[in-house]
Amino acid sequence: MIYDHIAGRLSLLDRQIVDVVPPGGNWRDLPQDFPSKRIEQIRRTAADGQGSRSTYYGRLRWDRPSYTISTYFSRPGNGCYIHPWASRLITVREAARLQAFPDRYRFFGRGRDRFVQVGNAVPPLLAYQLARALEPGPLVDLFSGAGGLSLGFELAGFELKAAVDHDKAANETFRRNRDKDLTLGLNLADAAQLDNAIHEIRLRAGDDGVYLLAGGPPCQGFSTAGPCRADDHRNRLVFAFLAAVGRLSPEIVLIENVAALMWRGRPILREMLRMLSNDGYESSVALIHAEGYGVPQLRRRLFVLASRAHALRWARPWRRIIEPSYLDHQPAGACDENRLPVFTVRDAISDLPLDEAPSPEDAVAYADEPTSELQRWARGELSAADFVTVRLSQSQSGLFAASESR
Repeated sequence: MIYDHIAGRLSLLDRQIVDVVPPGGNWRDLPQDFPSKRIEQIRRTAADGQGSRSTYYGRLRWDRPSYTISTYFSRPGNGCYIHPWASRLITVREAARLQAFPDRYRFFGRGRDRFVQVGNAVPPLLAYQLARALEPGPLVDLFSGAGGLSLGFELAGFELKAAVDHDKAANETFRRNRDKDLTLGLNLADAAQLDNAIHEIRLRAGDDGVYLLAGGPPCQGFSTAGPCRADDHRNRLVFAFLAAVGRLSPEIVLIENVAALMWRGRPILREMLRMLSNDGYESSVALIHAEGYGVPQLRRRLFVLASRAHALRWARPWRRIIEPSYLDHQPAGACDENRLPVFTVRDAISDLPLDEAPSPEDAVAYADEPTSELQRWARGELSAADFVTVRLSQSQSGLFAASESR
């Protein structure tokens, strides 16, 4: 049985769009005289060379990975979120599958809360593989959101000591998916609350201190999913994270952020690396393509790994990468064509029912038996370790790649 199988509501005009767009199609498949100011604006900006808007009002294809699942999958106009077959958007559960969450992981909140939590998450299966390249130990997660990053590290043997986020709904999701309440509802952008977080983390870490400090501080001003404002105040939240690094002195640091930090946010990335260096850390930057790690989604994210004493290693991708970017920031072997094919939308969600549940709290039955390793993982029939290793061979030069510090 599954929960959270509910989709965003469609307006009458949206329903007309959903009925017209074919699998793999988008707004370009609509008639030229389609009565929508929004569509007219998209046509105009695309004609002016302001981007193709190729995913807007897009319908997924069964035979390819999804595009990036953002926080906007509750509506059709900001991405490719129409179900490959049904006359609706993808549900929260289907998006969670495309984000590689297990079905047992439920989401809580009102309105768009669940959508935002799934769209902002680090895919747990990706986090698990990054974690396997490190020695397990105590973990603190800042800007923890719904807990995708923490879940992956916990599956790899890390012990979570604390998770900090100011979003109440995300904290409820984090809390209710674990046996123990480890969340701290604090806003790290506020100096006094940052002090409180540092104090509480030190108490929980004890004499051993913090081993791994990880997290994804928001940087929406550089995200391609938003208005891309360089002066967005949230861009500075990464420095609250780095302030915590300076005060807690963890052995290892892992920072996740939007890929656009490589270009739009390059000055901030340089400042991050400089501050880590001043604190005695060697750092490595990788632009990770999620589909290379078994996630059925074209999701690119920047990761910074830093350590004072430990070797810096990145998990090698074991499935093909579609259109790799920033080749000098890829883990070794990322572009090897001998990798396995990517998982597709069909591999992720074809066993789920076409009809939505009456509400997020209503459980619905699976529509079919699992047909892929990914579906077996989501149902709890396959462990994360088996999911990753069952298809790997030693001919791929091992699971991990040493990384040059930068």
